Amino acid sequence: MIKRYLILLIFVFSSYAQNNEVVFVQMNDVYEIAPLEGGKYGGLARVKTIIERIKQSNPNTFVVLSGDFISPSALSTSTFDGSRINGRQMVDVLNAIGLNFVTFGNHEFDYKQDVLQNRINESHFEWISSNVKFINNGKITPFSQRGSDLPKYKIIKLEFNNNIQPLKIGIIGICINSNKQPYVEYSDYFQTAKDTYHNIMDSIDCAVAITHLNIDDDKKLANELPQLKLIMGGHEHINMHYETVGTVIAKADANAKTVYIHRLLFNEKNEFIKITSELVKVDESIPEDPAVKDMVDTWVTRAYKGFFDKGFDPLKMVIDLKNDTLDGREETVRYSQCALGYLIGNAMFNASKNSDLAFFNSGAIRIDDKLTGEVTQYDIIRILPFGGKILQVDLKGSLLKKIIETGFNQPGSGGYLQFFGMELTQDGYKVKGELIDDNKIYNAAVADYLLTGLEQNFNFLTENNPGIIKIYEPDPIDKSDLRNDIRFAIISWLEKWNR
Repeated sequence: MIKRYLILLIFVFSSYAQNNEVVFVQMNDVYEIAPLEGGKYGGLARVKTIIERIKQSNPNTFVVLSGDFISPSALSTSTFDGSRINGRQMVDVLNAIGLNFVTFGNHEFDYKQDVLQNRINESHFEWISSNVKFINNGKITPFSQRGSDLPKYKIIKLEFNNNIQPLKIGIIGICINSNKQPYVEYSDYFQTAKDTYHNIMDSIDCAVAITHLNIDDDKKLANELPQLKLIMGGHEHINMHYETVGTVIAKADANAKTVYIHRLLFNEKNEFIKITSELVKVDESIPEDPAVKDMVDTWVTRAYKGFFDKGFDPLKMVIDLKNDTLDGREETVRYSQCALGYLIGNAMFNASKNSDLAFFNSGAIRIDDKLTGEVTQYDIIRILPFGGKILQVDLKGSLLKKIIETGFNQPGSGGYLQFFGMELTQDGYKVKGELIDDNKIYNAAVADYLLTGLEQNFNFLTENNPGIIKIYEPDPIDKSDLRNDIRFAIISWLEKWNR
């Protein structure tokens, strides 16, 4: 009797031990290769250490990045070898850490098609694109990687000693349609995901998705396609974790301040059992992988030289905030008139002559971080990596009102505007203490991007708008004209403030 009981126990424990684990290490929205905040957080050399530690105990580990990485990185705006870096440093370091799979983020399309194609071809990792295709001379085709079409899905097959058949996991990649370039075609997120899943459902044991969508769309995707066990999302820059019926949705913090580690458990029949997800801080407690750190340092040195050539001194302190904080996080700058927005608007105003007010799109602020202590010129570049000119625009009060209302009516988007020199009162909007007059002409210091009509809901704001009377460009020859680069205007203003 005792012998039979022992045999039963051995059988139970051996059955449990036969469960098989697959690990996904998830990052999203990574624009910086080096640690941030004086080395406290982030850094892809630390991520490499995390990956290697996990692989030591489980070789069935895959690293994914859920979009937004070749842009808008601050280092990408510098130059090396006579040309703009344009995300080369990101691909180089991501190759080195052993990244396996990515999907497009909307900011991958900040670049022209040839630049994006070069970055795709340089990648050792695989791009998965279910709903995004390439428009080539009017024909819609998949994007390609070194001559091969990017797949709509990926099926990974894993051999386990106790399994009769390999475990097969299908991966779908979905991107938001918020950056509509003439060479990009988007299909419906939800229908494409469902169609892709139904094409592979008979060939897989489990389905997951890498997405770059807002969280509401991730939740909708989970509801419409509950067969997805895991959605590894991006687009938002703060960590999130939700569980619906049958689906886990997770996002890590931007710039690899954290990574998510998802452990998927299957039995010997390849049947899914459960997911456990752990959010891991990437901080000073994690040592940097030496080889990756050397690569990061090399790229930083290259980029800093490029900034020096443009007239910046990246390491130079422009102000010591001491215990004060400048909050550049998206949840701050895209939802409220904030201190950083006020500072930038003030700098624009002071770099201009005889302006009545200043405004810019909050989407220009890309740092998604808090600054405290010593702020360097590189931090200013991180705040506004796209740079751009300050234009002075004579415009009618009626158009100014429309601009203000359009900006304030879209909190959460890059089109939410930050202002200086304007106030909202119970009676209406005031400039210089007086209500805006529809027929009066005002001079506004404006970020040049806003006059392209490309910012969200600002398609009406172009030089051809009848409400625009005249546009004054900065003098490109005059190096002292701070309007040529908004970042020099901010640096100059902060240095004066710091005296």
